[in-house]
Amino acid sequence: MNWKALLYCHLAAALLLASFFWPPTFSYWSALDVAFFKFLNSSLIDNPKWQLFWACLNHKTADWIEDGIFLFFCIFAVIKTSPELRFKRSAQFIFCILLAIPVIYLANRIICRELIDVFRMSPSLIVTPCVRLSQEIPWMKIKDSTHSCFPGGHAVTLLFFTTFYVFFAGRKLGYYAIGYALFRCLPRMIVGAHWLSDVLVGSTSVVLLSLSWALCTPFHVWATYYIELALRRVFTKRRFSQS
Repeated sequence: MNWKALLYCHLAAALLLASFFWPPTFSYWSALDVAFFKFLNSSLIDNPKWQLFWACLNHKTADWIEDGIFLFFCIFAVIKTSPELRFKRSAQFIFCILLAIPVIYLANRIICRELIDVFRMSPSLIVTPCVRLSQEIPWMKIKDSTHSCFPGGHAVTLLFFTTFYVFFAGRKLGYYAIGYALFRCLPRMIVGAHWLSDVLVGSTSVVLLSLSWALCTPFHVWATYYIELALRRVFTKRRFSQS
């Protein structure tokens, strides 16, 4: 049980949320949000190819491709692991997927949308002028606005899997996952679906609070042990039946 890391994660999340919800410090977040959005969104002005590129990255198909890429990251990490540890590494990533489903659903759909009900309009609905890709490319279904953008749900998923990946796969492979996650956080912010603080404050706080209890406690050790045990039993039965 890593009490110090658990405390630090909760303290960091508390400070981030306090800085966001306390009016004097929120003004700084607001100024940074507007400046960052204008900087990103201005790159779309009079640039049809660039607009199409980011529009494609905001399409639902890109989310499915993203899941496939993270699955590739996991498979690659298992392959790079020594043969005697592959069952354990596979169990760790299965644990990540099984935990992600309830955490992301509870954080994005129930806690932040229904219990806390943080009403915050996306930058594309507030900042003017701005490039709205849904208007520039009307034939493609693009998410570039929402009336409830805090926290960034897409970023929660990215940060969740990236943190898990770095924890289990190590820093060497983790750097690639971090770079990919940072890149995939950009599309929603460039088109104006989310503010920078939706990611830095909202998404990061959700990940800090949820994963600290999963990774700073014996929970992940206990869970991966039983998942690994189940994998070995399934593999042994299949191998026995084939022989």
